[in-house]
Amino acid sequence: MQDGKATFFKEIGEFYRFFKTNKSERDIVFYAETAGDYSFFEGIITDLVKKYGMKICYVTSDRNDPMLSGSNPKIKTFYINHMLGFFTLLLDSKMLIMTMPDLNLFHIKRSVRGTNHVYLFHNIGSSFHVIRYGALFHYDTIFCVGPHHIEEIRKQEELYKLPKKELVKFGYYRLDKVHLQYRAHKHEKEYEKCKAKILIAPGWGKWEKRDSLLDVCGSRLIRNLLEANYEVVLRPHPMTRKKYPEFLDSLYNEFKSYENFKHEENIASMETFFSSDVMISDWSGVVYEYAFGTEKPVLFIDVPIKINNQNYKDLGIEPVDIKLRGRIGMVFDLQNIGNVDSAVDELIKNRDKHKDEIIKARSEFVYNFGNSSEAGAKYIYNFCKDNKDA
Repeated sequence: MQDGKATFFKEIGEFYRFFKTNKSERDIVFYAETAGDYSFFEGIITDLVKKYGMKICYVTSDRNDPMLSGSNPKIKTFYINHMLGFFTLLLDSKMLIMTMPDLNLFHIKRSVRGTNHVYLFHNIGSSFHVIRYGALFHYDTIFCVGPHHIEEIRKQEELYKLPKKELVKFGYYRLDKVHLQYRAHKHEKEYEKCKAKILIAPGWGKWEKRDSLLDVCGSRLIRNLLEANYEVVLRPHPMTRKKYPEFLDSLYNEFKSYENFKHEENIASMETFFSSDVMISDWSGVVYEYAFGTEKPVLFIDVPIKINNQNYKDLGIEPVDIKLRGRIGMVFDLQNIGNVDSAVDELIKNRDKHKDEIIKARSEFVYNFGNSSEAGAKYIYNFCKDNKDA
């Protein structure tokens, strides 16, 4: 209790410290809900500070965010959590960049003082069916990954009579970074007797809905691959550990006697991402970072698509997640899970053909591949320059 009170008073101090900071040093504000958000901002922040010499403010609601202990004089950091609603409402900076949807729908409100609210996607795929209705309606500017985002947003503006947003052809920094790291990666096969390494990376699914491949067929899938002499690495979604630890531990225990089975819960580690030959997933957004970043195929287990916006059919647009599945890999019928090894064999055998199609799809669906940070930083710099008297 005492610790919580101390944290609250510290936050009040941070709130006032921010607004007492010289306004010219807080034109640009990045907000991180968790420390993980930095991975989406990193490239833009680096370019703004190093290339353009700009000063920024980094606000985080994560007490353990490493950015809070940073020492770069051009980056001022602040911890604001419980007071975030007041903070965004009163913000008088030129620009606020976030990866958090639902602005103005709940307690996090738009600024009443003219701030440009910028949304940065944290998924390459379509957004309109996986986030709430209205989740992006109150943003001024959207950093779009590819032309599908522009199509979806413009259609919503037309359909729901919304003001037109500034849509920036941005790209996806995490993809740029994955590809760069993968090209530098050197891998030696760990189990020479195994045919290949398979990375199983399911999305987050609620057990009661049975909408994740891990819930629906995890045990059968893993067993079939292990007995077909594949090396298997299970990389569960972090929420599975948080919500269903007993289920996960039971699954690990089931296969503990297999030398060629591993599990990895540290999603910051990219080793298995790079060393695997095929990824198996469902509707997880990680498939794009894998396929477009490493140019290796994905086997999609055909569980029902996740819908969080029941109005998504209003747009009359097929989510790009459906369109791309057959281009970056293969869709596999859940009923044939006993023959999953045959599908994996096909993907590996025809890897060069799949690689060519993955590269082609990436060029069509991702802006500024390899240079997204430059595109994002340039927009921010020019906006601030054009609004220097604001």
